[in-house]
Amino acid sequence: MTILYEDPHVICDEDALTINLYYFPLGSKRIPYSTIRSLKEETLGLFTGSGRLWGMGITPEWFHFDLQRPLKPKAIVIEEEGNWIKSVITPNDHDRVLQILREKVSSET
Repeated sequence: MTILYEDPHVICDEDALTINLYYFPLGSKRIPYSTIRSLKEETLGLFTGSGRLWGMGITPEWFHFDLQRPLKPKAIVIEEEGNWIKSVITPNDHDRVLQILREKVSSET
């Protein structure tokens, strides 16, 4: 399996996105590109998750564990088929991961 991108938070391979440190205490989540319904780029701020290190706030969005999130300006919100809770990722190279996800999701449809 070819790795397209990898950092401590996410891995993009040919078939899926893996989110490290997603489940408590240390579980990962794998999302096949074919199950992603939509992607949204979101600016992080006081009310949009910049202070959320792990878990869910008021909105049904789950943030993986990331101690550096308060220093990051953007996040990627992923809506999956059959899951009402959206996954929010903050990779180290936001633009590269968003590019990979957009290419893979559009090629799956």
